[in-house]
Amino acid sequence: MLKLSVSSMDTYEKCPKKYHYTYIEKPNIQKKKWAHTEFGSCAHKMLELFHLRYMKEPFSTREAPAIMKECFVDAINEFNMDLLEEEAWSPNGDISGIILLKNIMQQYLHKIKKEGMPNIVGVEIPYSFKHADDVELRGFIDRVDLVEPGHYMVVDYKTSKSPDYLTPRQLTVYAEAITRTYKDVKKLSGKYIMLKLDCKEIEWSFSSEDLAKLNKNIDKIATAIKTEEKWLKKPTTLCNFCDFKSLCQDTWVDGE
Repeated sequence: MLKLSVSSMDTYEKCPKKYHYTYIEKPNIQKKKWAHTEFGSCAHKMLELFHLRYMKEPFSTREAPAIMKECFVDAINEFNMDLLEEEAWSPNGDISGIILLKNIMQQYLHKIKKEGMPNIVGVEIPYSFKHADDVELRGFIDRVDLVEPGHYMVVDYKTSKSPDYLTPRQLTVYAEAITRTYKDVKKLSGKYIMLKLDCKEIEWSFSSEDLAKLNKNIDKIATAIKTEEKWLKKPTTLCNFCDFKSLCQDTWVDGE
């Protein structure tokens, strides 16, 4: 059974060699923690804790700041403080990651004060479904909202600098998972929330045609992986942040 995720499909398309290291060869190496991944994971954790608190016992927007502060403290205690304090990109210039996280949470509070708390039915929802007899899709969805009866929205938080490179595939995979989880689905939509860009939202709606295109795309990637023989490298500057750089000729991007 070939087990795929949004992340593994992205990895294969960007660099088949990295896919081979990550999901097939799995060499025993020491993986380094990076400030940008620690920052992103911490931001996700804060929002996860915040919304779980609300789902367990709803609170008012007046109570939200104090609860967000508690979730902020609980979240950062799970991560490497030295990495979180490193400078991170923001639209106004690089600043301490901790300060940027505080700014993001403040902006998020402003957002829910203005728009109200979303009707969340789940956070960090695991999914697993068969795409074909020998292919399975699995992963986690950051958040699922019930907009109105029968209308579900999948939500993914992003801490990237720009929405220019976003595609609907990740949200479409999540939408497909939701159709298999909730039997009352009549309408599907999704959005990325760009946390570093004042929580700007990038929205998509999905039709049956979109889901059909997704299935064809998964077929194409799954077939390529199952028949792959060369596992070619695709050098980019991102190689400098790859766990397998030392195994994969660590000098090949230095002259770029």
